[in-house]
Amino acid sequence: MLPILVLILFGIIDYGLYFSNTLSAESGVQTAARQATVGALTPCPSSITPPADASPQVAELMCMVKVNTGSITGTAFVAVVFPGTDPTTTGWFPGQELIVCEVIDVAGLTGYVPLPRHAGQVAIRSKVVTQIQSIPLTQQVPDKTTMEASPPGGWGWCT
Repeated sequence: MLPILVLILFGIIDYGLYFSNTLSAESGVQTAARQATVGALTPCPSSITPPADASPQVAELMCMVKVNTGSITGTAFVAVVFPGTDPTTTGWFPGQELIVCEVIDVAGLTGYVPLPRHAGQVAIRSKVVTQIQSIPLTQQVPDKTTMEASPPGGWGWCT
């Protein structure tokens, strides 16, 4: 009887952490994207290193996503996408569409319970599509799409 009760306890722990990460990802991406659209970007804490090729604004947004998410049992990957074909008008401009995506590569705490899978990977995905309303630093800044290293399943679902 004890092995069955232990497996149930492990399942409760793993699924509780999985659902906590899911809610944190959805809320964190939405909060960070909303702050970015109104120009309320904050500097990165020293514990988070954004991609080297990211502009200061995108780096701050990517850091805000990770800080707001705070994944418990996984590694977070963030992508910031500016859809558009003209590089001179793609970026931090009022009315420009902004897509913020996050993938958390989930590693169960106990490893004994199968977690939900997307495209064969245990990963949590969150995506927010919004429009920039104000400009950070009171300047219009052309920018490009920036994605961290490829997460499980890739970024095809984000763009």
